Amino acid sequence: MFFYNLCSSSRGNSSFLGDLNGGILFDAGIGPRSLTKALGLVGLCPEKIRAIFVSHEHSDHVQGLEAFSSRYGIPVYGSRGTIEALLNRRLLSGKQPVFELDGPVEAGGFLITPFATPHDAVQSVGFHTDCPNGRSVAVCTDLGHPSETVMQGILGCDFVMLESNYDRKMLLNGPYPPFLKQRVNSRSGHLSNDQCAQTLEQLVLSGATRFALAHLSEENNRPELARAHSVEYLARRGMREGCDYRLDVLPRTTEGGRIDLS
Repeated sequence: MFFYNLCSSSRGNSSFLGDLNGGILFDAGIGPRSLTKALGLVGLCPEKIRAIFVSHEHSDHVQGLEAFSSRYGIPVYGSRGTIEALLNRRLLSGKQPVFELDGPVEAGGFLITPFATPHDAVQSVGFHTDCPNGRSVAVCTDLGHPSETVMQGILGCDFVMLESNYDRKMLLNGPYPPFLKQRVNSRSGHLSNDQCAQTLEQLVLSGATRFALAHLSEENNRPELARAHSVEYLARRGMREGCDYRLDVLPRTTEGGRIDLS
């Protein structure tokens, strides 16, 4: 069992959970050829994807969804609001099996439970997944703050992919226009490095030991900055990397690295 990041940035997001026999995708934010190429780097083909779970309808999460899922007949799952938005905007044709999530669902041997995330989308969600080997995984990006519902969804998981989208100083001093800075920094925008680090502290206390920082902004963050911020914050609270937890920063496009969850 492994977690595999296909892409993670403001330009595209998609990740795989499973093994070489098959698994599920979370989001499909790059084109079908790029998805197929990224899967091939770890010995997977599109036919091994049992389902795609969509967090919300923004383009960096669904750019390749329609073409990829319809071509291979892959079932698509999302909240009712997300599915309606995708169909209404013709980002899904309905040629593939489409399912609205209103609670836990089994797919590909996994039990996936959606939870609401505070983001400026129609009905965005994160995912808590119970794996066949007993491990639990949370995938949680695109949230303006770690709400009580979010914390309920991610606490106690063995592995958590969590957004660390922007450095607040870089955002405020950067090139974005004021309205966009306000959107990103709002309670329905994205999670900052500060907020991410504070959330990681709660996760370590809950027993989680493996994390991946995701959805880093290309304009308002840097991988080394996001990593250092979390590591230094946790160190001040007596939590040591390599002893109390392990931390990865997901690259914008895959380098073929897998995170073992056995």
